[in-house]
Amino acid sequence: MKYRKKLVLFTLFAMNLVDQPAPEVIIAQGTLIGKTSADGTFFEYMGIPYASANSSNRFKAPFSAPSWDGIYKATEEFYSCPQKTPIGVVGTEDCLKINVYVPAFAEKPLPVMVYIHGGAFILGSGGKLIYAADFLVKHDVIVVTFHYRLGALGFLCLGIEEAPGNAGLKDQIAALRWVKKNIAAFGGDSDNITIFGESAGATSAAILIASKATNGLFNRAIIQSGSSVTSWSVNRKSVWVASLLTKELGYKTEDPHEIYEILSKLHYKDLIKLRPKKPLEMYFDTQLLHLPCVERSFPGVEQVLDDLPYNLISSNPKNIPVILGSNSNEGLFLVAVETADTLKERNTHYLFASDLKFDDEDEAAMVAKEVKEFYFGEELISLKSITNVSKIYTHLYFEIPVILESELYLSNNNASIYNYYFDYEGGRNFLKDRTGYSKEKGACHADEMFYLFDSKFWPFKVRKRDQKIIDFMTKIWTNFAKYGDPTPPSQSDLPIKWTPSKGNYLNFLYIQDQPKMGSIPNPKAYNLWKNIYTKYRRTNFQDYL
Repeated sequence: MKYRKKLVLFTLFAMNLVDQPAPEVIIAQGTLIGKTSADGTFFEYMGIPYASANSSNRFKAPFSAPSWDGIYKATEEFYSCPQKTPIGVVGTEDCLKINVYVPAFAEKPLPVMVYIHGGAFILGSGGKLIYAADFLVKHDVIVVTFHYRLGALGFLCLGIEEAPGNAGLKDQIAALRWVKKNIAAFGGDSDNITIFGESAGATSAAILIASKATNGLFNRAIIQSGSSVTSWSVNRKSVWVASLLTKELGYKTEDPHEIYEILSKLHYKDLIKLRPKKPLEMYFDTQLLHLPCVERSFPGVEQVLDDLPYNLISSNPKNIPVILGSNSNEGLFLVAVETADTLKERNTHYLFASDLKFDDEDEAAMVAKEVKEFYFGEELISLKSITNVSKIYTHLYFEIPVILESELYLSNNNASIYNYYFDYEGGRNFLKDRTGYSKEKGACHADEMFYLFDSKFWPFKVRKRDQKIIDFMTKIWTNFAKYGDPTPPSQSDLPIKWTPSKGNYLNFLYIQDQPKMGSIPNPKAYNLWKNIYTKYRRTNFQDYL
């Protein structure tokens, strides 16, 4: 009876906190107020405008953040940038909002972790539906999430002043500048900022490391299943890609000014609805239309990328600690949409992407034969070999580019580089469970996210085994944000010491039931792709204009 009374009192206490205001915060834009989390352990400031966008600066850098009179209620949870969903286009064009989660009782100033969401540059948001910060803030860090423009609104690149490209990346930079300027008002340390992201968010983070425009905005980075040197990090033939949009509307033009005139006048919902398919060419490129691009130079227009990330990291690297890693069976989420017909067509195409360049077609065909034999032997690509199809997706798009980027940092950087390989199969491997291949070994793309964030869209039951992984991952991620070392000597309770990679030798933390240190996973595949990219990688940015 006594226990039941305590439970009732606690429940009433927790319910009373749900809508309790968080302390007021004064920033340059004005005064704002948030709310206290349900358990009273942290404050939530949601939906704060960090910049602005509308039809007048469509395809361009965002405008500065608006100011307000009175007190701004930073409690808006449900919003996003425009994107196409099964229920239609959701989100509004003026969507540049940021969320700040602050531990209630920790000693200030606090380390800051800024998360960049994934979603193939066309989907997602920084909201609590997926990226609730409960697991991370308990380790006494401030967590920041935000939205950035997606699809054509964020990544149309026409190489003209009206649409120079990378508006979505410029939103991300505006968010980081907002954090740098304002986070001290929330109790954060503006000189201790870590950016992290997954998939397209990881590729964004890696590009921000390469970009000169972000100098001084962050101190560390965590790159999860993405890379600035992967084949899908930078758009090739971006004007041609844009012409596919106008072709859907009945126009036949590759003139960038004509394309701009057509697309700039569309209602944003009609623009977002356009989803043409790229013709399947000889290369094993993704179907992603909207990607970052190398920008042309225009007076008064800041460039995010004035060269390929590979060249920027090689010539002018940021000397900051970085964690990089991937999941053991990333490709499962891609093979889930393959059919007998699509796989049959792959038999007559190259099994590498168009970020490679050959002297002639004979040389390309020779390399293609080598890759096909490595993964499929003499067998035809079909549904019978679907596990090997998943392997090539995993290696080509995620695992190998992450390793090659790690080596690039190690060659041009004196800071610590940490590598991981997520190979845990548990009750929170959400995406794998939805692919139809849940019995396959390994962790699917994005599976690690639900061990870092307390997603609100699915009623996950946290099993004891999964809780150990949640506690371990959030501890080492936040340690890295605090100290630049995920397993500092002062924390002897951790089950393992994560050794950084050095020189030509990469050390990997294998995140499993029992974490362990090891060498490069899949060394034969690594050697295959390492040799190919060393010899054939496109490094002339003119190929991308």
